[in-house]
Amino acid sequence: MRINEILSNIFRGQKKELPQSGIVEMITRAIGFGGAALIPEDTTSYINNGYLGNPNVYSIISFITQKAGAIPWSVYRIKDQKKLTIYKSYPKKGLKEQVLEEDSKHPLSKVLTYPNELQGWNEFFEQVCGFKLLTGNSFIQTIKLDSGKLQELWVIPSQLVEILVGNRMQPIKGYRLMNNRDIVFTPEEIIHLKYWTPDAQSQLYGLSPIRAGRRVVTRSNASFDMSTNNLQNNGVLGIISSEGEAPLTAEQAQKIEEKLRAKASSKSINRFIATSARLKWQQMGLSPVDLQLIENDKMDLRTLCNIFHVPSELFNDAANKTYSNTKEAGRAIYTNAIIPLLTSFRDEFNRWIGQNSGENIYVDFDLSMIPELQEDWSSLITSLAQAWWLTPNQRLELLGWSTSEDPLMDKVWIPSGLVPIDMAEISDATLTQVEGKMKFNDYE
Repeated sequence: MRINEILSNIFRGQKKELPQSGIVEMITRAIGFGGAALIPEDTTSYINNGYLGNPNVYSIISFITQKAGAIPWSVYRIKDQKKLTIYKSYPKKGLKEQVLEEDSKHPLSKVLTYPNELQGWNEFFEQVCGFKLLTGNSFIQTIKLDSGKLQELWVIPSQLVEILVGNRMQPIKGYRLMNNRDIVFTPEEIIHLKYWTPDAQSQLYGLSPIRAGRRVVTRSNASFDMSTNNLQNNGVLGIISSEGEAPLTAEQAQKIEEKLRAKASSKSINRFIATSARLKWQQMGLSPVDLQLIENDKMDLRTLCNIFHVPSELFNDAANKTYSNTKEAGRAIYTNAIIPLLTSFRDEFNRWIGQNSGENIYVDFDLSMIPELQEDWSSLITSLAQAWWLTPNQRLELLGWSTSEDPLMDKVWIPSGLVPIDMAEISDATLTQVEGKMKFNDYE
């Protein structure tokens, strides 16, 4: 028996009685007390209930992916293989120029501009990052020419990919499309990006951040649904019943419901109802204020921001400011969320290039034009001006600028008049002249 049938029996005067324990059990089952009804644990659900169904999830992921997609990539020739390892851990611009040399004429540069015939790099990389953030996996199909050169890159929706398990020597046998099971890709054709997972049952797949946050996404969606429902229904749910001895008949209850529906509409002009019946109102549930939906929404936003490693203050949460200004918060989102995505793709893409081409090339991203990551030029230049032990060319390298070929720019200049250090020595003639002007008797 459904909850509306139980309530109809109670308030419409039907005499069918139920044991008290039976009524409590039915109401509890109908309302859903007990275990929470979480969103399903699968990639399609993470997309539909997360990115497509929750404004907070959409805001966070789209913010990350759009910024990540705007970062340029280039092809480089490796100049120093040993220093390349250091550069990966400490990617300073001055070090990058010592390790890598840009090769803008390499054929791969075209792929980094237009990865396929339908997309530019910005849109393509948004997809790469978006699927990984949503589902924990990103599958990229590589298409090569007969010569073996890379021609195109395509993102395959991760909810449509099934990993075919191989054996101990070859853990992955292939990748199959779930909507067309006749299409199977070899492991060499797919670049698979994934998050680490401790789940031993799904080691070949990445862990979706939304899987860890299923409860908060479920609660957040329920909060938005309840707020919308309350606004559409002009308040919380309640029951109208007779206050007299005689209960309402089914016909009377139906007429009252029809009048309430007509008058309770937000578009209704005359919202007063006249009746001679003695009625009473029994509220069912709590109001949004009593449920503290606004406070819960803030906590849900902060939890989701923690899951995706971004500051919540960038998403209209002014009460949770942890950084002194917006620029520092913007720097944090690059450091904690965007750069890890870029690094993951860079390393896996370069691994694939090394296995399939054997060329001495390296694909890397360029963060030099990101305002949030630039040093405070005023304080940096002031600090370098006082660092007299550095040559002018070394200071230019620290600023990320080209060095000068002037030999004097490779000398150390001391502060006394800013002359080369080898010209600051005092000659014997100058020393004799200075001694003659000094009166040592004055100090006896």
